[in-house]
Amino acid sequence: MDNGPIPLDLLPQPATLRRRPGGFPLPVPVTVRTPDPCDPRLCTVLHALFPGLHGIAHHQADAALELTTVSGKPGSYRLTIGPGGIRLAAPDAAGHFHGLQTLRQILAQAPATLPCLDIEDAPAFALRGYYLDISRGRVPRLDMLKRRIRLLAALKINHLQLYFEHPFRFRFDSDIAGDGDAYDADDLRELDRYCREHFIELTPSFTCFGHMGRILSLPPYRHLAEAEFPAPSWEDATWRQRLHGATLFTRAPESQDLLRRILDEFLPCFSSTRFNLCGDETYDLGRRTPKATPADIARQYTDHIGFLRNEAARHGKSLMLWGDMLRQHPTAIGDLPEGCEVLDWAYFPSNRFDQCGEFISRGIPTVVCPSVRGFGRVFPAVEEARTVIAAYARTGQTHGATGLLNTDWGDYGHFNMPPSALHGLALGAHLAWNPTNDEREGFDRAFARILFGAADAGPAELFSRAGSVPNELAAWPFPPLRGMDPPADPALARETAEESQAWIEGFGRLNSTGWADETDQAQLVLAARFLRYSARVVAGAGAAETRPLLDELEQAYAPLWFAESLPRGLRDISERGFAPMRLRR
Repeated sequence: MDNGPIPLDLLPQPATLRRRPGGFPLPVPVTVRTPDPCDPRLCTVLHALFPGLHGIAHHQADAALELTTVSGKPGSYRLTIGPGGIRLAAPDAAGHFHGLQTLRQILAQAPATLPCLDIEDAPAFALRGYYLDISRGRVPRLDMLKRRIRLLAALKINHLQLYFEHPFRFRFDSDIAGDGDAYDADDLRELDRYCREHFIELTPSFTCFGHMGRILSLPPYRHLAEAEFPAPSWEDATWRQRLHGATLFTRAPESQDLLRRILDEFLPCFSSTRFNLCGDETYDLGRRTPKATPADIARQYTDHIGFLRNEAARHGKSLMLWGDMLRQHPTAIGDLPEGCEVLDWAYFPSNRFDQCGEFISRGIPTVVCPSVRGFGRVFPAVEEARTVIAAYARTGQTHGATGLLNTDWGDYGHFNMPPSALHGLALGAHLAWNPTNDEREGFDRAFARILFGAADAGPAELFSRAGSVPNELAAWPFPPLRGMDPPADPALARETAEESQAWIEGFGRLNSTGWADETDQAQLVLAARFLRYSARVVAGAGAAETRPLLDELEQAYAPLWFAESLPRGLRDISERGFAPMRLRR
């Protein structure tokens, strides 16, 4: 917490911030002096920070803001504000960009006279990422995804992955995306360019082993699964069957031919030198070879990784992969091809966060991967996510992890609304920058101020309260559809239904800002209304009360889905999530 005369809340909190007496009245117009050469992306940021900027020049005299180049850790910066002006020193363009994001937050809180201060700051993790599921039903509109990219950059996130199982329009087989929502190559190239403009690496991620259910449900490829896809088609499959997916039989030459065609179209859309093959939850591995020993299965796994390493190398990329199957087949760890990075994931407080050390101790670059915990819920489990993100960031730093990649999954049609993930998203950025930062009161105050322009931590409190509703009440699909038993204490459902009214009203009073606008506010309100509905259902309210309420909620949900996401995914939410609830008596 900053104890200066003008309170400042910064996100992420800098490593060191020292306040000094006095201030710098910002002149109009502002002048800026930059290094020679200067990354043109910085000029774009400067014009956004100072509309009507008078001049940017390498030899600008008496500039109000001066950017200089100094030696230091990549991405680091030193920001000094004194009576004579603003000085920003960094070793690279990324460091200058980070410093300008901090300056943006200071300007928002003290727009006329900036407080005198010294900030020295550097990232703890080289990779600070966000991983967004776009394969379970919700494919973001490009303009909304760009809006989220701007927020990630403002919070000093420098790495983004989109989870692809199938929503890409392949030229060699249009049936892979089918008539569902999907991006094409031009979309991905545009996103890649936009990320680079914001100092973010957009890394391709495509399932090449497990979770290939959509592809392996199609007639030309069904015979390439370790175990045949359990439904006649993807459309006929339940959400659970889709989530389980299908594992590719990698020994078949046709399987390798299929992956070559996929990667030859997909990977060139990205300028990143990395590729995440996924490789997680290969549940059916070995089903085609029942006599195989554990060593044989491990060898089959690493042989496939070796094949994909070679294919990725043809496109100038190295491999990333999830680490769960390597822990199930530990002999495979030592046989990983050189240059792989492991993405070690853990999403629940009961998980072992020190498991990342199993890879790091072998010299394998490892990224720890917590979650905002929105999957399978009406509203993310905010406090459980807080516990996991903080513990994993600190354990990862202690063991020598190279980064933190915060995941946002969308199981069961991706009902959970994007702004409900904002607390976990921002916390991941805060702790990826510096795992020793305060994850509670200090973070909540900064989150509320930076994202919602609030004078206190009230918005964060709303996220915490809505995000603390237990799964027996907050599950998606709704608890009766999941077959969940009601809470042991029946009063809990009634109390939640009553308390949620305060959350609805509180979210409705949030300020509209550049990071969270009226559409975000409306979605947060609606999420709280769905929590109230679910609690009433579990409390035993009759159909005469709950059906009209569900009709009203669905009518409100549809336009907000269309505002955020491409349209076709909504059909599954309606048919598989809402319609069955209307059949209940």
